Amino acid sequence: MISQTDKELAKFLSGYVSEHKLGLIEQVLDRRTRFLTVVLEDIYQPHNASAVVRTCDCFGIQDLHVIEGRNEYKINPYVVRGSSKWVDIYKYGETADNSAECISELKSRGYKLVGTSPGTSSIPLSDFVVDSKTALFFGTEETGLKHDTLQKMDEIIHIPMQGFTESFNISVSAAICLYDMTSKLHDSDVEWQLSEDEKDEIRLSWYRKIVRSSDALEKEFLRKRT
Repeated sequence: MISQTDKELAKFLSGYVSEHKLGLIEQVLDRRTRFLTVVLEDIYQPHNASAVVRTCDCFGIQDLHVIEGRNEYKINPYVVRGSSKWVDIYKYGETADNSAECISELKSRGYKLVGTSPGTSSIPLSDFVVDSKTALFFGTEETGLKHDTLQKMDEIIHIPMQGFTESFNISVSAAICLYDMTSKLHDSDVEWQLSEDEKDEIRLSWYRKIVRSSDALEKEFLRKRT
């Protein structure tokens, strides 16, 4: 929960943001969600990985979880086009089993784990019902999710193909899945929106990123407050 001091700081920093931008931020916050989140496991093509950040922002997904393995997750600024400042990115790359760490963290937050794979045990995306918090897992471009990761999924989905190619690339798959799932959410009675506390937290984070010299302004604000 955000502190009273941080709420006052957010109000102070808002004075350095244009009225148009303030209004746009409130509109975006009203459509933002943590009910859905995206997980990328060991993605090795920076272009595709960066495109998923942009896709998350476009569909109102606040959190992106990145499992690093053989490949370090690097953002391509020409692809994200500033979208990375609006999405919270959590990296898992410091333990012996980064995938297990991420899975454990998401389960502790109450997420259903949903993997993407064209295997025969998966169900079509159109049949998937978004009625609980969902973490959507995407694997590496060559081989998909690791076997151990797939074994830990609560459900596995696929996008039906009509041609010879078995699957879309990772960024296209993420866009299709998120379009389908967010559309279902917005048409449902599920409470997918952010809480007011979450909005306060994200609002302050965004103000800090868009206000020029926000660090210096924050120090001055705290100095005058004490």
